[in-house]
Amino acid sequence: MKIINLALLACVASFVACNSEKSSKTASDENKEGAVADNAPAYVVEKVSYADSVVVDSCKAVAECSIEYLKSDKSGDALVASVDKWIRHMLDDSDATVAMGEPLAKNFVEKNIKSGGDDLRELSEIYKNDNSGPALKMSYEYSYKVSPLELTPDYVTMMFTSYVYLGGAHGGSAAIGQSFDARNGRKLDLDMFKEGTTDKVLQIVKKGIMEQYFEVRTESELRDILLLNNEPFPFPQNPPYFEDNGVCFLYQQYEIAPYAAGMPACVIPFETLRPYFTDDVLQMLGLD
Repeated sequence: MKIINLALLACVASFVACNSEKSSKTASDENKEGAVADNAPAYVVEKVSYADSVVVDSCKAVAECSIEYLKSDKSGDALVASVDKWIRHMLDDSDATVAMGEPLAKNFVEKNIKSGGDDLRELSEIYKNDNSGPALKMSYEYSYKVSPLELTPDYVTMMFTSYVYLGGAHGGSAAIGQSFDARNGRKLDLDMFKEGTTDKVLQIVKKGIMEQYFEVRTESELRDILLLNNEPFPFPQNPPYFEDNGVCFLYQQYEIAPYAAGMPACVIPFETLRPYFTDDVLQMLGLD
């Protein structure tokens, strides 16, 4: 466990790939990183991981899941409850059928192993019926991680990342961030911006993608890269989220650009977006 205080920034711990593991960090270790505000809420960031595999004839599926989640000694903590609910949604347990922590990681891994094993078993049987030569050889890989990206007195940002390989030329990756108001646990989305201002924000995001990610200067050059055809430039399908220096807008693979382009993203400074934030968000960020 890692005892942290939201007056401090906490670094995301590295992923530990093992069958079942917990990591810990003491309060005294964290205090070495800076002074702790007396009135800031204290949380425990606990990390668990779980991995498993299944072999079907000459095929194999492996899966791993790492979770870093918040715990508090305060009963009914709104932030912890909100983060917990989001993690469960990302790991296919919205009904809270298992306990948070290692049981949740194990549950998600076992679902993937069952799905992958069933698929490989079916493919192997089909291959046997159609071929008299060597057995089918395939490998599936599932890798998932949930961890804090930002822990501040004002907001918390969680990040979900995944990589899934089911054969073929390459696997697929995803990265989804979610920010929470640390005062009350409220999830933040495009509603962080004032009503009627999102068109202006979208133009700023478009410019950010052009200049920060693709490093092009004209909309014509951008259109040549993207897969939008004649569709208007969109916001990402997933919510924007807070980083330490601004708001990140992250597009998934294939969402607006080909696989080779990766996951286009840009970070717009808080000050640039200040005219468009709601009063509540301005107050949360100390920009009012």
